Amino acid sequence: MKVDYVIRGGRVLDPLEGTDSIRDIYIRNMRIVEADEGEAECGPDRVINAEGMIVTPGLIDFHTHIFHEGSNICIHPDMMIAQGTTAAVDAGSAGTATFEAFYRSVVSATMLKIKSFLTLYAGGQLDPKLCEDFDPRLYNLDKIERLVDTYRDNILGFKIRLSKGVVPDETGAEYLKAVVRLADEINDRLGTDLRVCVHTTDSPVPAGELAKCLRKGDIFCHCYQGAGNTIIDENGDIDKGVLEARERGVLFDAANGKGNFGLKTARAAIEKGFLPDIISSDLTVDKFNMPPYDKNLLHVMSKYLAMGVDLMTILKAVTCVPAKIMGLSDRIGSLKPGSLADIAIFEIKDKKYVQKDFRDEEIECSRLILPKLTMIEGEIQYCQSDFYL
Repeated sequence: MKVDYVIRGGRVLDPLEGTDSIRDIYIRNMRIVEADEGEAECGPDRVINAEGMIVTPGLIDFHTHIFHEGSNICIHPDMMIAQGTTAAVDAGSAGTATFEAFYRSVVSATMLKIKSFLTLYAGGQLDPKLCEDFDPRLYNLDKIERLVDTYRDNILGFKIRLSKGVVPDETGAEYLKAVVRLADEINDRLGTDLRVCVHTTDSPVPAGELAKCLRKGDIFCHCYQGAGNTIIDENGDIDKGVLEARERGVLFDAANGKGNFGLKTARAAIEKGFLPDIISSDLTVDKFNMPPYDKNLLHVMSKYLAMGVDLMTILKAVTCVPAKIMGLSDRIGSLKPGSLADIAIFEIKDKKYVQKDFRDEEIECSRLILPKLTMIEGEIQYCQSDFYL
C-alpha cells in the first residue's frame, strides 16, 4: 500500500488506546492508516525517523484566547502550531456583538480546529482594562439564541467570569445560576447541549457553593487557582461541594494562565489525588512565549511532570478528553487508524529551570517537553530545524 508518510521508531503514546510502545505510524490521504511495515511503501524522503522521540496525537489546548483582531488580549491561533497544538477552544473572547466577526476572521481562517465558548456580555473580553458586565438584564437573548442556532457546530456553551470586581460579591452565585438556566432553556428549545464554563479565580463564592451550581459537563476552570476561595478547605482537604460536583460529572480544567495557578493549591489537590480533567494554557498576549508563568502549553505540561503527574495522565488531559468535549473524538485526540493525522512529535530534555505561580512562588523543574514536528491532517506544518533531516 502506498502511504504519504511513515513515522518510524518513535515511542507512541495514545491515552485513548492505552498505547505506550515503540512502533511505526502510517499516514495516507490525511488519515492514520493501519499497515504492516513490509506492506507500506513510500519514498525514502517521506520516512520520518522518530527514534528517541515521543509521538502523540496533536495537542488540544482547551482554554485559549485567539480573537487576535478583535481583542487586545488575544494571540493568533496559528502561533500555537509550533508547540504541537493542532486544535483549540477559545474561552469566550467574543461576545454576542463580536462572535460572527470572530468566526469569520479566526475560526474559518486558521489551520487549527477551533471550537468556542460565547461570552454573554455583548462585547466579549476586549481589553485588560475593560471589565465585562454579566448582569442578566443586559443579555441580548434573541441574539444569543440566534448565534447558538446558526453556529451550533462551533459554540460549546456560555462563558462567565465569576471573580470579585466582575460580579457583585453578594449576588455572584445568582449570576452563575442565571447563565445555567439560560443554557437549559436554549437546550430545550433548540435541542443543543450547551455547557457553562465558569472562571473561578478569586470568586466571592466559596468553591463548593460555586460547584453546586454546575451541571454534568459544565466546566469549572482555573481549578488550581490560589486567590481567595480555593478548592482546598480550611482543613487542607478538597472542598466537599467540589468532590460532589466531580461525582456529578462537572469537569475541572486547570487553565493555567498567569494569575490563575496557585502552587500551594495544586500541590495539595494532587496529593489528595484530585487531578484536572483538562490541562490548558489560557494563553493571552501577555503570557505567550514569556516565562516563567505560562509560556505555552508544553511549558504547562512540563510543570505537571515536576509535580509528579505521569506523562500519560498529562497527555490524556490535552488530547482525548478535550476531543470528546469538543465532539471530535471520532476525528482527533487519538492515533488509532481512521483518525485524522493530527500528530505531534516531542523530545523530553533534562533541564533545570524555574516556573512561578501567581504569587511568584517557585517550582524547580527538571524536564522540559520540546516540540520537534507538528502534522495537521497529514501535512507537516512545523518542523524543528534539527529534526527530519
